[in-house]
Amino acid sequence: MKHVFILNSFAGTKDATPELAEQIKALPKDLDIAVDYTKGKGDATLIARRYAETGESVRLYACGGDGTANEAMHGIIGCDNAALGVVPIGTGNDYVRSLPAENADFLNLRKMTEGDTIRVDLLRCNDVYALNVISAGYDCEVADRAQKNKRLPLMSGSLAYKLAIVQCIVTKRKHTFTPYADGKRIPLKEGYKTQMLAVAAKGQYYGGGIKATPCAVLDDGLIDYMSIPTVPMRKFATLLGPFTRGEHIGHPKTSFITHSKCRELKLDNGGDLKVGIDGEMFVMKDPVITVVPKAINIIIPAK
Repeated sequence: MKHVFILNSFAGTKDATPELAEQIKALPKDLDIAVDYTKGKGDATLIARRYAETGESVRLYACGGDGTANEAMHGIIGCDNAALGVVPIGTGNDYVRSLPAENADFLNLRKMTEGDTIRVDLLRCNDVYALNVISAGYDCEVADRAQKNKRLPLMSGSLAYKLAIVQCIVTKRKHTFTPYADGKRIPLKEGYKTQMLAVAAKGQYYGGGIKATPCAVLDDGLIDYMSIPTVPMRKFATLLGPFTRGEHIGHPKTSFITHSKCRELKLDNGGDLKVGIDGEMFVMKDPVITVVPKAINIIIPAK
């Protein structure tokens, strides 16, 4: 079996690849190891595909953020000989939070090479796949604005994101897309006219640890859908705590939140809609999201 480490030195606020390189050197000498560094967007997909298409049994370790993991995943779809390991050295690192192991163990390369694999579902949105979450609405507007803020002088990533939250809170909370689950329209709760945000998920976390979809299961063959209508500013402020902790589903004070499970979800917007797919922004018209059951192998570190 071949072990391929795909290292993204641009992930996170600090380059963690030198420490990982030292761990790789310390791995048992009898392992068949290869190391590749990404240099730009899409490189992890190309690297993963090159090894997966050989037909040889291979484990590919995406060392970066959720974006690096998503890219590597795109390279192994349809290749049952390949397994993906997520080594979380990025900013959000949300996908591993839903996997059955301690987060720190995913950073232990010895445990990763000795771990077992599980088969998990993927989401597909038009021709793009997601390991974790597909979202639309306010959070996508914030992420898009934050990327623009980062281009400003002396603007750190954290400050850019916090500024974007303030910039979008008034003007970007109202969205008019209509969701259809398995062909049936999901109406807004009575008294509400627009959507604030919607999340279709396989994992439970996004946005750097927000437990938006606490009922999501990685391998149940279903999309976990959660949406929040455009609520008044004061109610939005009180919702942030329960939403972050995953206490908003089924709570008597958040009955305005919609939650359901389905196999296909359409967001009918009648025009262009910003869609976040594992944190990467796309513009799509009336996106259709489907679930791909038991699509890839994911490595779980040894105990």
